[in-house]
Amino acid sequence: MLFSLVTPEKKIVTEHEVDEIVVPGELGEFDILPGHSPIVSTLKEGILRYRPKGASKMEGVSISWGYCEVNPHGVMIMVETAESADELDEDRVLSAKKLAETKLKEGRTIGDVLKYQRKLRRAQTRLELLKKFSKN
Repeated sequence: MLFSLVTPEKKIVTEHEVDEIVVPGELGEFDILPGHSPIVSTLKEGILRYRPKGASKMEGVSISWGYCEVNPHGVMIMVETAESADELDEDRVLSAKKLAETKLKEGRTIGDVLKYQRKLRRAQTRLELLKKFSKN
């Protein structure tokens, strides 16, 4: 099955042959295998995992919200941001997490609280990706 993952700024994966994709759907994680029924779904922040054709190990990417379309031609995933573990610096991620936690405690408006909750979830997702998929 062909898999593409894109953001507004870059193409992460383009028509790559895969045997499996696990996505963080808005209503829960779901698995996409060859022959999956056509669907369109919203995605939430989390770790998207995919197994290249013939591989035994999954690869992971931290994503923000977006959309997933499964059709007879393959799987197209469009997200706001996506990063592999190789693109992340653990010190920067930890610093961003700490800043988000501090700002969340200081939040004066609902908008502030929602903004820093998103930033905290993003940092936590990045840390989880580093823990599970870092090659170091």
